[in-house]
Amino acid sequence: MSDKILDSYLQPNITIGETIEIIKSKIESETPFALTRFGDGEIYILNKTCSEDFLKKNCSLWGYDYPSETNNFLDDCSSIIKHAMVKSDIIGIMDKNTKVLPKGFYNESIWSIKKSVALNLGINLSNQLICDHMISRHEEFGSVSSMKEILQGKSVNIITPHKDIFESKNMSKFLETEVKITEHPHSINFNNRSEFLKSLENIQEKVVLLGIGLQKDYGVYLKETHGKIALDMGATLDAWAGMITRPWFSRGNLQSHLLI
Repeated sequence: MSDKILDSYLQPNITIGETIEIIKSKIESETPFALTRFGDGEIYILNKTCSEDFLKKNCSLWGYDYPSETNNFLDDCSSIIKHAMVKSDIIGIMDKNTKVLPKGFYNESIWSIKKSVALNLGINLSNQLICDHMISRHEEFGSVSSMKEILQGKSVNIITPHKDIFESKNMSKFLETEVKITEHPHSINFNNRSEFLKSLENIQEKVVLLGIGLQKDYGVYLKETHGKIALDMGATLDAWAGMITRPWFSRGNLQSHLLI
């Protein structure tokens, strides 16, 4: 590749519709698969451009002392993000023209990585499928009614820190299929997760929806170790639970279609 191309930023090379059709095909045939999305937090960590507030919050959240273990946090989390980027079937990178955020919100240095960086991570750009990071916020994928159609009646397991809320929602009724909830305790971090990962072998459902923050390699683990179809839904699951963790989720806003 020319230096000019290598200096450009990754952008989606498949549409939302094309991504959905691939996922529906994988679900119908029960073929192991992983879709993993990478947003500003993951990009900050890869580029080591995190703010002090970001590092304080995430070191505390993921079991590291700030500031003495900041580098350990960045190294460990970067390793997980890189592994997920290389091993996922489809990766999500923000589309500069995404329709579910206000115009002017996109900044390539925050929401994407240069092609040269991707190559150094080990990503094969000649065949890597890339969709819009915001796919889970689009109505045709992220709304409960759309997900019902995508699942095609297949049972599903939702991994979330908000198990009690989801169980009170009766998701089986909304998705019109059997739904099991696996709790991801807030105490799970990069250093103590081995027992939790082992417990994933108890998941019987073929499709798994993930909303667990920076643990971006869970989808690849579920695909490669347990033959699952793992979809990284991110904060969309907060909206399903009725939690307005993003301003765009509020009624009348750009992503309010995610609310049940």
